[in-house]
Amino acid sequence: MVKKVYGVGVGIGGESLTLKALKVLNKVDKIFIPISKEGKSSVAYKLIKEFIKDNKDVEYLLFPMIKDKEKLKKYWEDALNKILKEDGEIAIITIGDPTLYSTFSYLWKLLKDNNIEVEIVNGISSIFAAASLLNISLAEGEEKLCILPQGKDLKKYVNEFDTIIVMKTKSLGEILKEINRDDITIYLAKRIGFKDQLIACGKIKDIDFELFNDYLSLAIIKKDKDDS
Repeated sequence: MVKKVYGVGVGIGGESLTLKALKVLNKVDKIFIPISKEGKSSVAYKLIKEFIKDNKDVEYLLFPMIKDKEKLKKYWEDALNKILKEDGEIAIITIGDPTLYSTFSYLWKLLKDNNIEVEIVNGISSIFAAASLLNISLAEGEEKLCILPQGKDLKKYVNEFDTIIVMKTKSLGEILKEINRDDITIYLAKRIGFKDQLIACGKIKDIDFELFNDYLSLAIIKKDKDDS
């Protein structure tokens, strides 16, 4: 039976890959790589491939992007059974950080339920990487911050928080145009760490949201400060 499982966040890859992640990935006996479709490449694996040993044993785990929990349960259990059959220590990689909207979180619970030792290796989330790239702070002093997947309930929370982070911005432009406020600034980023990364900032009317219709995208929405 597997001795230990590492949930390894690879962040945005490249120079942002942590020293601990590198150490763990190169010492484990095997690396498991989640994919959403058979034959599809893994973004997380692309981000680490050049940094791990050429002879490293890797295996893919299929987690399709479906919302039916009963259908998904079979895939989680299949993955768990594969992992339990391994000897030694293994790693399961994920983009960003394993503790935030991560594929690994579902397996994490199953592993703990089976008394398997799990250690989390944090990665630099795209949220922090985007703030750095855009040269802005996320929150200061007593400012409040929230994270919304797909901008859900943005109309409700835009009045309650100083900074709102929206993960995946596919419908964000439509939502913001309905809000139509001039006292907020929108910061957008997609595919951070890749050659085709893109950033933008401005008022709602100034931004081409279609350019950021990408799975690997996020927005940082900030209330304009009153400097008077």
